[in-house]
Amino acid sequence: MCGIVGVMGASAAEKAFGSLKCLEYRGYDSWGIALPDNGSFYVEKHIGKIGGAELNGHPQGNIAIAHTRWATHGKVLERNAHPHLSNDGKIAIVHNGIVENFTDLKESLIKKGFKFVSDTDSEVIANLIELHSKGNSFEEAVRLSLLELNGSYAVVCLKADENKIVCARSGSPLVLGIGKNGEFFVGSDATAFIEHTNTAVFLNDGEMAVLSGNLSVLDVKSGNPAQFTPKELKWNFEQAKKGDYPHFMLKEIYEQPDAILAASEQPEEKITEMSSLMRGAEKIFLTGCGSSYHACICGSYFLSKICGISVTPILSSEFSQHEQFFNKKTLVIGVSQSGETADLLEALKAAKSRGAKIGSIVNVMDSSVMRFSDCSLLMNAGPEICVLSTKSFTSQLSILLLLAYSLAGKFSEGKELLRKTSALAQKHLPLFDVQMKSLAKSLSRSKDLFVIGRHDAFAAALESALKIKEVSYIHAEGFAGGELKHGTIALVEEGTPAIALSTPETRPLTLSNAIEMKSRGAKIIGVDSKSCAEYDEAIVVPDAKDANPIMLVLPIQLLAYYLAVERNLDPDKPRNLAKSVTVK
Repeated sequence: MCGIVGVMGASAAEKAFGSLKCLEYRGYDSWGIALPDNGSFYVEKHIGKIGGAELNGHPQGNIAIAHTRWATHGKVLERNAHPHLSNDGKIAIVHNGIVENFTDLKESLIKKGFKFVSDTDSEVIANLIELHSKGNSFEEAVRLSLLELNGSYAVVCLKADENKIVCARSGSPLVLGIGKNGEFFVGSDATAFIEHTNTAVFLNDGEMAVLSGNLSVLDVKSGNPAQFTPKELKWNFEQAKKGDYPHFMLKEIYEQPDAILAASEQPEEKITEMSSLMRGAEKIFLTGCGSSYHACICGSYFLSKICGISVTPILSSEFSQHEQFFNKKTLVIGVSQSGETADLLEALKAAKSRGAKIGSIVNVMDSSVMRFSDCSLLMNAGPEICVLSTKSFTSQLSILLLLAYSLAGKFSEGKELLRKTSALAQKHLPLFDVQMKSLAKSLSRSKDLFVIGRHDAFAAALESALKIKEVSYIHAEGFAGGELKHGTIALVEEGTPAIALSTPETRPLTLSNAIEMKSRGAKIIGVDSKSCAEYDEAIVVPDAKDANPIMLVLPIQLLAYYLAVERNLDPDKPRNLAKSVTVK
């Protein structure tokens, strides 16, 4: 869940520091940097955000590693921040992931005379490398150390007297960047180095890389060379900048018309391939976490309504309860922005171990989920820097909608619907903006807020509530309108804000639910393609037919953003959250 950076080249410390700032969106509570300095290391660590911090007094050099930490083992203290050094001060490492057997390893190292200065699991890696350095090359010492680790890792290692970076991954993402004139980069994701190069090498699980004058990739288990292929990234640095927007969240909300269009531009052969897997399966499951899970729910409604296919949406973290039903006639489709979500990867691995076919919808090329899949569809949404999912969610809905149309034999019709939806979003986002900014002022002091919807608007209600509570810290609950009378209505009191998401098909029943709440004092905010007398305030959205769930969430994303602004919160980096959740 943290950010890793490694740089080899001119002004390494400055570039590593700048790259670390590019990874702030991943979520963190401390940060640090290390670079060789006359046979030892210069290390700087700090608690809190990088913000406007500057490096001061650091030595110059052509190699550096840096890290943003999100606490798992050990409290948020400077001693627990990365990088960590070995006992002799000759090895420096940064690490993402969990060393599950670190207690046993730590006890063994203590018996051998090693001392520990942090509470982390990561520090054992630095000391293991020191232990194995006796009689072995640096890269061999790293490899032997990795063989002792249980769990997951992305690790970048330096030795004070050697001009090389050794890095490896297993279950946690790590990508290499190849610059000009022997310059190399390492990052948790490509956003770390996209300013400097768009040529990347994606390590596979169980691989390590040695960066010196050139790049070599090895298999961790055997030590033998492994093949690798550099790839050109489609993203560019400008996409990862805020531009004239005050926050990435607002920028990415406004990028959704383009993202919807880009998602619809799927190669027909890839859609056909995924459709074929779906037609050949007796059971189909959609699985994801958070916003991606909400997309799975909506996708199951699309597939049922448009092409008559039964699909079961499952939370990835609860996937184990369904494992017994997987076999060779099962298809499991994982949905993820990052393609590195730990719970999702574990679910897909469990399904594959029972013979199931694996499909995926992801935004990051060559991510772990994508490489694990038999067929994968790229969202093409570009980098999403804000911790909250906005454009990736609507991109996921777009692809799932297109799949449903393809399975119904209406691929071209589906693409045309998404083209029209993109145009509608482009036209109406500025109109929503004005109204949501005003509405946020009146709702910013609310303690509770409810969002209801029916059918495919139910998934939109879940997502809308999630956006509000993630970024504004207002308790928000989304649920199916029909469930209101089965408990939640007990919480409605005078002045309670309630958002009713309605489509032309669901309007009669949704209005009935809204009236139930209004009669108990709720203030009803209707999101609908027409204004109704039952609404205290109406947010009129265009009727986008089967794409209505996309249109329904757009104004609520803006509402969530402006609620955060009104409450003087940072919309891009909500507390306690991380963009890529790579631990279970």
